[in-house]
Amino acid sequence: MPSLIFQDEPQIFTTGAFLKPIQVTDSEGKTLWLWSVSEFTDSTFKAGEEYNPKECATTIRNCWKKFENLL
Repeated sequence: MPSLIFQDEPQIFTTGAFLKPIQVTDSEGKTLWLWSVSEFTDSTFKAGEEYNPKECATTIRNCWKKFENLL
């Protein structure tokens, strides 16, 4: 079963967002580290429309809930 491990540090900044490392195990059992957005600090866009997405949600649909017209 895939798993996730979040780390509080280090945290880095990129234009408009803070990033933190996250460890994941993929479906083949391979462990990877990736950068994950922990906080947005600037405007975000999809299809030219501005919106401010949630940093986390219990489902992918809830990440987009306010913006269903953009799906």
